[in-house]
Amino acid sequence: MSSAIRSIRPFFRSISQQAKNPLSLNSRAFSRFYSTSKAENTSIGDDSLHVKWANQSDTASYSYLWLRDNCPCPQCLHPSSRQKLHSSADVPLDIKPIQVKPVGEGFEITWNQPLRHGKKDVNHVSRFPADFLQRYQSNESSEKFRFNHLRPQTWNASEYDLDWVSFDSYMNTDQGLHTIVQRLYNRGLAFIKDVPLKDDACTQVAERIGPVQETFYGRDFDVKNVAKSINIAYTSLYLGFHMDLMYLDSPPGIQLLQSLKNTVTGGASIFVDSFRAVELLKEKYTEDYEVLKKTPVTFHYNNNGHHMYYKRPTIVEDEAHSGPAWDSHVNYAPQFQGPLDDLSSADAKKFYSAFQRFADFIEDDSLRFQLTLQPGQLVLFANRRVLHGRTSFDPASGDRHLKGTYLNLDSLKDKLRVLSAQYGFNPNA
Repeated sequence: MSSAIRSIRPFFRSISQQAKNPLSLNSRAFSRFYSTSKAENTSIGDDSLHVKWANQSDTASYSYLWLRDNCPCPQCLHPSSRQKLHSSADVPLDIKPIQVKPVGEGFEITWNQPLRHGKKDVNHVSRFPADFLQRYQSNESSEKFRFNHLRPQTWNASEYDLDWVSFDSYMNTDQGLHTIVQRLYNRGLAFIKDVPLKDDACTQVAERIGPVQETFYGRDFDVKNVAKSINIAYTSLYLGFHMDLMYLDSPPGIQLLQSLKNTVTGGASIFVDSFRAVELLKEKYTEDYEVLKKTPVTFHYNNNGHHMYYKRPTIVEDEAHSGPAWDSHVNYAPQFQGPLDDLSSADAKKFYSAFQRFADFIEDDSLRFQLTLQPGQLVLFANRRVLHGRTSFDPASGDRHLKGTYLNLDSLKDKLRVLSAQYGFNPNA
């Protein structure tokens, strides 16, 4: 094929026909951010197809390797599972089109050679609709399709608005579920009322979002005052701000706690948005912020027949592989920190100084949101963002019983994308 660029003047039919194309997966989500437009001009380069879309100022370039690897035909993508039937390693490095022509809203490409392994389909034909190509025309457009462009809203105590969602609305309407899911992303903290006082109600609420994340505590757990407790949460003592299970390879993304009984004096639940604390630290003490980003902290649980261990820095930001919407989290659980056994004296001093300043922001009363959960009330919070704790209580004054369980963060991401594709995303939910 000549290296000279050849122009093509494609013609597109009505965009409404895109719904008929099997590749138009989740096109409603895409259309909330982009209106599919015609190609003003198209050209074939040595290694890429170049398309200038009418609604974009820049020309999009699509690598031939990428196009062949993402062919949507039934030979390459299973029709019902939507999973690839070949490996990226099967695409020849010198693959090129021998023909590119407009078909409907997109393009039909005939390739010059088959894949490296498998069926020898010499002149394989791939058809790409316009909405698919525009979805992946840039990193920005693909991130919007995945709702990875969102940014959470940080808060302090005066900025958090307590707004209950009823159990009935949450369990029986998309609106109620979507509200909770959006709040878990936006604020990291959400509340449900009128939850039945049943032992399995907490896991029932969790499974509306996704399967519970079982741990060595089981599918769920009880928070009560217990003699000779194996966990400080099972005492009546003040429980300082922390995140759960930081010693696991994959700590839970969401935690749920439901009040089943509460007649004690004290025992209020307390919450802090650690993202706001990070903002304050970064603004006032930039060097300390950097220290907490790069210093690994030991977390462990060595008790009751278990020895769990993991190291992670206190602050994680700009985690590119997670996408912009999920690129930050905090790892903070002083109660479960182990010895920092690999720091020099100089590095230890830097860490302890930085950690103290971060803790001072966390303990600032202006950041603390506090309430006492009454029977039938349930809280959900982002375990990698919102710190939680409890004020002390008098165990002789009555009974206090909470039921808890966990969700993997992937379940929240999944539900947020699916519901936001259908109903849109409200940053003020």
